[in-house]
Amino acid sequence: MNCPLKIHFFVQFVHEQGTYFRFHNLGAALARRGHEVEVFGCDNIPSNPKRTETRDGVVYHIRPSFRGQGWFHPFNHPLNALYQIPAAMHRCDIAHLFQPFLTAAPAWMLARAKAKFYDWDDLWFGGMMSDNPTSFSARYFRGITGCLEKWLPRAADHVTTCSRFLSDLATSRGAKTTTVIHNGFNRPEGPAMTPQFARHSLGLKQDAFYLGFMGRTLKELDWCFDLLQASMDEHPNLRLALCGPDIGVLDDLHPDISARIDHLGSIPAGKIPAFASAIDLGLLPLEDSPFNRSRFPIKFAEYMLGETPVLASEVGECAELGRSMPWVTLSGIGKDSWISVGQEAIRSILNGRYPRVALDELLGIFTWDAIASTLERQYHDALDGTQMQPKTATDSL
Repeated sequence: MNCPLKIHFFVQFVHEQGTYFRFHNLGAALARRGHEVEVFGCDNIPSNPKRTETRDGVVYHIRPSFRGQGWFHPFNHPLNALYQIPAAMHRCDIAHLFQPFLTAAPAWMLARAKAKFYDWDDLWFGGMMSDNPTSFSARYFRGITGCLEKWLPRAADHVTTCSRFLSDLATSRGAKTTTVIHNGFNRPEGPAMTPQFARHSLGLKQDAFYLGFMGRTLKELDWCFDLLQASMDEHPNLRLALCGPDIGVLDDLHPDISARIDHLGSIPAGKIPAFASAIDLGLLPLEDSPFNRSRFPIKFAEYMLGETPVLASEVGECAELGRSMPWVTLSGIGKDSWISVGQEAIRSILNGRYPRVALDELLGIFTWDAIASTLERQYHDALDGTQMQPKTATDSL
């Protein structure tokens, strides 16, 4: 049996959004496996106090962000970076940096660790960030993030990514070894939640056929609205359940479309299984872009937690995995294909011709405990000096 490790995560923020669900769920799963996990990060609200919290067995050391955020984004604030330096003085077995930002990177670089890991889960330079920033703040953010994104893969003993796209890119930038660590879900506790109960708990209609979208990446959200509009005359009970986006995304919609949308706002993480169980088809539209090829949206797996089939664009890691899962419909590339393939998927589900989600198979692949076991193995290999280029956790599919 592998001995317990002292693991330090270096992060930019500690609120429940985006990459938080990646590092927190990995940390909690590692803690359940007997490891000592501590997170060092910033609270983006300057008025909040410096504090220590325990969340799901993980100890969080939280420092407030400095003011001056109009000039420096909290993720790349130089004073935040200096403020985090004392975290580097604590000895550990593994120092794991999440995302390419200045607030956490210097403390990670100076960490008194036996092995240093870097986790890369989004392409920022050439992906998410604007190509032509105009303000000083935007130019500063782009410049610092771009430099770190290019340099960090070679600085780490091992790079973890969420996709093969980023794994290959990390290798081209000098990464010694890489592992693809996908995003997943927590194993459900107790009996399975029925769709009827889930809808009741969320205030959704019992007799509707629900398309569902959750998340904060909104660039292709109009694809979901267009699929709803193209299909609603054929299916009078068709509706769209929406969680994550602000209510303002409905402002410019035709009243006939907005009347078919149940906007749930931002729901807590504990209600995600209910949302997944309440919908009939999970939507994951992705424009074919470097950013989308780099990422692995957490909702891909979370939809399946509710035994809900998924409609996804044939882009990036979702396409790689979806080809081996009959309950995932890949729509090809582009909005037109998304709509036409989506309409056929709706018909197939209503006619009872759609394959069921094999949740039992997925529990050994997409639970955070299973994913953390892959990461744990890489930690021990790094400490033993026996790392080899590994397979991903889902190569068995």
